[in-house]
Amino acid sequence: MNSDFNELYSRVDKILVKHSTFVEAYKQINMCYSNAVVGNDPTCLAIIGEPRTGKSRILEYSEQNHPRVRERNCLHVPILRVEVPSKPTPIGLIETMLSSLGDPIFDKGTENVKTKRLLKLCKTADVRLLMLDEFQHFYDRGSKKIQHHVADTLKLLVDKMRVGLVVAGLPTVVNVIESNEQLERRFMRPVMLQRFDWAITHEREEFLDILNTFQMKLHPFQFPDLANYDMGFRMYCATEGLMGFVIKILRNVTFDALDRGDLVITMEDLHRAHHEAIWRNENGLENALTPEFAIDAVKEETVNRSQEEEKMPPEVIYVPDCASEVLRT
Repeated sequence: MNSDFNELYSRVDKILVKHSTFVEAYKQINMCYSNAVVGNDPTCLAIIGEPRTGKSRILEYSEQNHPRVRERNCLHVPILRVEVPSKPTPIGLIETMLSSLGDPIFDKGTENVKTKRLLKLCKTADVRLLMLDEFQHFYDRGSKKIQHHVADTLKLLVDKMRVGLVVAGLPTVVNVIESNEQLERRFMRPVMLQRFDWAITHEREEFLDILNTFQMKLHPFQFPDLANYDMGFRMYCATEGLMGFVIKILRNVTFDALDRGDLVITMEDLHRAHHEAIWRNENGLENALTPEFAIDAVKEETVNRSQEEEKMPPEVIYVPDCASEVLRT
């Protein structure tokens, strides 16, 4: 029984819902990987989105599909995935990559010595694709300046390693890429991960399909019908259309149910989980999962806002110090 409950505690985080943008991103990542395998010029891809849109999950899934393999005297690493340090430096980035490759002396030696060791290890491990998460760290939000020296180091590493490159991060990733003309030319069109928009029919339908998938895979928990149109709209308002918030609410509500030994989950339980799991709602709809929620009025306002309207791409606005901010029009 304990093992069954342990499995239920981790059930939410094990569920992977491959929505349309997820599938497109995975397809493009595989293209970068395949190009590197056949020896073509390195292909680069950026996966861009606000927090809680699933960027890191896509990288993780791609890495899992090309797992590391321990062979006789070496470790085979098809995809090297690392997180960019919060305040990156060229030597700090190199050390992070060396550590991920299992180098026991990753912090020893000069930058030149570490670079040579990294190139040798990547060749030995047959690295084909480099993934850098939290790529926006190359952009200093405080000073609004780009860490050009780190970006230059990255370009040189990719050139010498002859690997594909996938970066993921917040919209300021665009500033970093466009600051280096030679690096920018290597990049394909970015994959934009955005929150779902209830006012757009196909996104609304996909959001409801995702809720239905979660409900089916979370059996034996007994939920209200999450994919019901009205219930789905409540969940949309509570999560602001962000998959990360959907997962946080479902994780909290299933944990609470297991703790009290009851697999039946009510609207009140969902409201409590929503209140506990999310710091604050930007749209102010903290009561979306309560009986007091004015669902019809909010629904009409939401749908009328941009019925069947296609999303506009981000507009890049440059400021005098050569940094920029990415804003949605």
